[in-house]
Amino acid sequence: MKTKIVLGVDNGKTEFEHWTAGDGIYAIQCPGFLPGPGRLPGWGYVISYVVTGNEKAMLIDTGFGNADLKAYIEKNITALPLTVINTHIHPDHSGGNGQFDVVWVEEHEKSDPEGVYFYKIPGMRDACDAVKEGGEYHFAFLKDGEKIDLGGREIEVRWIPGHTPGSIALFDWKTKLLISGDAILKRVFYGSGVPFSRYRAALVKTRELPVADIISAHWPEPLGADFIDKMIYLIDTFDPEKAEPAGWSEPGMAGVDMRMFCYGKDFDDPDFVAVSFIMDQLEQIMK
Repeated sequence: MKTKIVLGVDNGKTEFEHWTAGDGIYAIQCPGFLPGPGRLPGWGYVISYVVTGNEKAMLIDTGFGNADLKAYIEKNITALPLTVINTHIHPDHSGGNGQFDVVWVEEHEKSDPEGVYFYKIPGMRDACDAVKEGGEYHFAFLKDGEKIDLGGREIEVRWIPGHTPGSIALFDWKTKLLISGDAILKRVFYGSGVPFSRYRAALVKTRELPVADIISAHWPEPLGADFIDKMIYLIDTFDPEKAEPAGWSEPGMAGVDMRMFCYGKDFDDPDFVAVSFIMDQLEQIMK
């Protein structure tokens, strides 16, 4: 891992960078920057993943779409046919979808702006020509528990609603790595209004898998298999009275009362865990 972690600071990258995250699994740091809300902005750069089998490869998330991801993968990682999946459809995970004909999402995910979808940050680069010229693509739909065969390697879909209605993690049965998207993070941005009870139940179900480690979309280091237990504990002890303001100050989010409930003071503390939520959704998520 070459990239220095600088919290909340744009490193100005215009090209992809990748590293090996596991046997036949490659993490790709995408250009672009999403600082996130509040005093603990986190590591804003989004990470996509490529998992290679004997016959096919899987691309998990397509980044912001401001650089040619498809060409980068073909040149630097694999020429195998790609099965493309969005862990959810926020634009830092689906911005490059236009380079592909079919993109798979979980069946509960929605393509309308329900909940909070990120506005364009001033200075953020536009979609690259390869994305603009890619033409139309369409979504196809996955079910919870579905297994995808890449040839000598199976990837299992786990539906973990909370960040969005159709957020998923993907479990690689070969390495026992869980690629969690934004469903399990050091801080989960909880913007869908899904009840915590449903999110907790999905975490408990996911904990039944023989997870060796968790690799996520907004932190370059593995989180550890026990991070699921940390998220469950956070939900079990959730107290909105102890939450702190954590809203974006930039135009576009004015008037949104966002709070953060967390353990630990520093985002880069290994034990830090947090959930951000919108006060207008509090009654709904507490059901």
